[in-house]
Amino acid sequence: MVHKIPRAAAAILILSGASSLAQTLDEAVVPRKTEIFVKIQRSLNTRTARTGDRFHGQVEVPVTLEDQIIIPEGSFIIGHVDVSRSGGRVKGKAEMRLLFDTVILPDGTTRDIRAVLSSAEGQTLSPTGEDGTLQGQGGQAGEAAGTATKGAVPGAGIGAIAGGWKGAGIGAAAGAATGALVGLLKHGKPVELPRGTSITIQLEDDIQFVKPSPRPPTH
Repeated sequence: MVHKIPRAAAAILILSGASSLAQTLDEAVVPRKTEIFVKIQRSLNTRTARTGDRFHGQVEVPVTLEDQIIIPEGSFIIGHVDVSRSGGRVKGKAEMRLLFDTVILPDGTTRDIRAVLSSAEGQTLSPTGEDGTLQGQGGQAGEAAGTATKGAVPGAGIGAIAGGWKGAGIGAAAGAATGALVGLLKHGKPVELPRGTSITIQLEDDIQFVKPSPRPPTH
């Protein structure tokens, strides 16, 4: 025999469940070092990004604590560009550092956070990797030297035709100069994060979902 639950009782049960969930969330603490998988919703690259530029992403995988979803999929993560440098012609690599400041849950619950990038699809972290700095491919100085060496060979050939070994020396110098110039004109590759790129961020502090202590009564 199936017993029907009165509507009023069912409503009480639903509200009770919601209250229990709220109570659990209010007392949750997501610990530092937790990694959150995020898909960014704005394209970023070192050619156009400036320090302080804001951007946002959405959580791809729910963050759980003791089998309870604390940060649901679709929650917003707000961040800003902390460093953006384009790669130079002669030396230096493009670099971009992103910091993350805020998490907003689907119900509007908002918390300040401190987090850095720990990985990004298709990109490379700087050798230290501790501060979440992305680094583009560079090595322009070495590339210029290599191009200059290659340029010296055909230059020598042209010089030899013009005037024997003396001409070969002049041609080699001219070829080297031309090759070096070509190398100097080459930029390193920028850091590029197209919209929809999957990244992983790591918390540097706990996220507190703790009920505030009641204020003492004022007299």
